[in-house]
Amino acid sequence: MKKFQFRFGYFTPNYESTVAFYRDGLGSAILEEWDRNPDDRGTLLSAASGITEVLALPHRQSNHLWDHRTPQGTFMAIEVEDVAALYDRVIEKKLLVQKELQNQEWGHQSFCVQEPNRLTLYFFSGIGGGSAQPTLPIKTVF
Repeated sequence: MKKFQFRFGYFTPNYESTVAFYRDGLGSAILEEWDRNPDDRGTLLSAASGITEVLALPHRQSNHLWDHRTPQGTFMAIEVEDVAALYDRVIEKKLLVQKELQNQEWGHQSFCVQEPNRLTLYFFSGIGGGSAQPTLPIKTVF
């Protein structure tokens, strides 16, 4: 069975600092990047089983249907193997922590950071080293 991708993508006027945040601050792997011209730059970064797609906000009007506004009213929740180790990295890199590392009553150890576009990233691991969520069968509906 083919493995399909899930991407969370957005445009940013802070392209370089946003990519640096994910790459250098969080240690996310770059999966792909392109720089075809000033209005067509982007980077795909790993985010657990998904991909964060960061796109430079074009300076010219374009005919695509993407929304150019900064992300609002949304957040990303990303499960990691060792949330405490990532938290230590975040502190070392002096990234903006919104919520300190803590144990949640629902079985997560988690913390939140804010990235350069004010998007909240919620990082978590299951307490006790296991997965934070039980594995459920997935039914493809697309």
